[in-house]
Amino acid sequence: MNDFEEIKFSAGETLFKGGDPADKLYVIQSGTVQMLDAKSGFAFASLKAGESFGEQAMLPGGIRGATAQALDDVVCLQITAENLKALLKIQSPMMTSVFEALMLQQSMHNALRKRG
Repeated sequence: MNDFEEIKFSAGETLFKGGDPADKLYVIQSGTVQMLDAKSGFAFASLKAGESFGEQAMLPGGIRGATAQALDDVVCLQITAENLKALLKIQSPMMTSVFEALMLQQSMHNALRKRG
């Protein structure tokens, strides 16, 4: 998958902050990423290898709803929203709409998880 770039983060490093423009989606290869409420700093999720985050990148005008911070050394695959949309369009033009709907559902799930 040439469109995925491997990127590394050190323990304690902030990957992005809540309120930042969302333009990249991440898949964790190793390490743990903690998701923090942008306002309170409350940790509401810890994500590990195989999990993805940053789905706001796929939504038009996406803004980060949370802050992502590396708990330990983290390696992620990073893909830009433009590259992902291009990949989906190659597979099937309809896939972009399906993927955007799934990402909206994931975003809503995350919002509910932050409240609980």
